[in-house]
Amino acid sequence: MKDKIVKLFVGLLILGTFFAVVPDLVSADQDGDYTYAVSNGAATITDYTCAGVAITIPSTLGGYPTVAIGDNAFYSCTFLTSVVIPDSVTTIGAKAFKSCTSLTSVTIPDSVITIGDDAFYYCSSLTSVTIGNSVITIGGDAFSFCSSLDSMTFGNHVTTIGNYAFQYCSNLTSITIPDSVTTIGDNAFSFCSSLDSVTFGNHVTTVGNYAFQYCSNLTSITIPDSVITIGDGAFYGCTFLTSVIIGNNVTTIGKYAFVSCSSLTSITFHGLAVPKIVGTDWIKGTPDGIRGHAYAASNFPAPEDTYMDFHGLKMGAVISIENKLPLAAFTWIPLNLTVNQTSTFDASASSDLDGSLILYEWDWNNDGVYEESYTIPTAAHSWTQEGDYPVTVQITDDDNATSTKTITVPIISSGGGNNKGTPGFELVVVIGAIVVSILLWNKKINK
Repeated sequence: MKDKIVKLFVGLLILGTFFAVVPDLVSADQDGDYTYAVSNGAATITDYTCAGVAITIPSTLGGYPTVAIGDNAFYSCTFLTSVVIPDSVTTIGAKAFKSCTSLTSVTIPDSVITIGDDAFYYCSSLTSVTIGNSVITIGGDAFSFCSSLDSMTFGNHVTTIGNYAFQYCSNLTSITIPDSVTTIGDNAFSFCSSLDSVTFGNHVTTVGNYAFQYCSNLTSITIPDSVITIGDGAFYGCTFLTSVIIGNNVTTIGKYAFVSCSSLTSITFHGLAVPKIVGTDWIKGTPDGIRGHAYAASNFPAPEDTYMDFHGLKMGAVISIENKLPLAAFTWIPLNLTVNQTSTFDASASSDLDGSLILYEWDWNNDGVYEESYTIPTAAHSWTQEGDYPVTVQITDDDNATSTKTITVPIISSGGGNNKGTPGFELVVVIGAIVVSILLWNKKINK
């Protein structure tokens, strides 16, 4: 019994020593209108009295740096109109400002990495949001039902726009999705009825299910080459949508993707291979005259094929390929030319990305007349007088597009122009001076 008491006493002593030496890992306290919890030497706001109207959240609470706005911290502070978030904050928790119905604007600093689910849900007076450059994830429903939101600026590190993130932002007119974004979540912008312009970044791979459902003011969409999947009902009910361009890497188009797009008349495919998966009823409710368009070299059905279409979409005229201009360039050897010296001019560095070059023409004296024309890139020329001569080459590609390049070529006199004497004579003088110096030195030594 005595041993048990001793062991219990020692255990309590060790436990007491631990709590005396090690500070509380988590504690809660009050600083003015803010309740906060401390973990690992940093403060997280857990509650607010809703006493303020326009507030600046302190960067420290109780001497601890404020690093997070916790879940529900400002929930339903209906008189709150503006918030300044310090750049010490890295996390805005779930429902942090939900139902702050008088909040009009918020700037999320570059320090913030995560915006939680429902963070600004139903902030119905919120008109503008600027998201800092460190935010990676915008949570689900983060700005849903922000019906006054008309300006949205994304930071350049956002990778994921969560499900329903901007649903029913009915006053939002345009969005530019940065290149950092890879995923647009399900229903992310559904029912944004004023949205008339969407610019996709070049790294989006997935447009989620019903992502732009009932964005009835959209008139055209260009889906970039990075996109692989267009989700179910992605543009369902976009009644003003007239044309869609689909990038060359889309392999999946979900069911109902363009259902009830009652003004849609043109879908253009930039890929040479047809998408592998196309869902049922993907263009149901579109006009009878809707047509698909693809390159002649693709494996889409032929235009107006009576017996074959692309999953219910008749193909129309093929895409005409816009010719890219060639790029002219040339060099010459030798580089340092004298009067009556023949040089070889070479335009083989010229290029044509989408074809071949068929003609090279040379203007030797800048008079606008091409004195010589060849089907090969080289030509030879010399000048009878010294001077600076602008030389122009004009190249022509197999679609008769042209490009020119002009470089000034200096010609100096055959005597060398800048020579101050005969190199051989100078050498003799130098050698003579050396010999005389050696003789004088020997004579001095012999004395």
